Amino acid sequence: MNRETVRIAVGTRFKISELGAVRCPKLADKIGIVVGLSRHNTGITVLFDGDRRPTCLHRGYISSTSEQH
Repeated sequence: MNRETVRIAVGTRFKISELGAVRCPKLADKIGIVVGLSRHNTGITVLFDGDRRPTCLHRGYISSTSEQH
């Protein structure tokens, strides 16, 4: 796990990382916001822009953007 994924917090804007794009090609161009973190595993709950329901992903599949929400 790289340092960037460790610093992700609720409210952070993100995009799909290179690893995430390889593992989940349908999500490759999506961006969104982090809405929940798991303390017990590497899961992270995100809400993609335009979606109504959140999605759970592995922390390694996202990277933060410089854009602030």
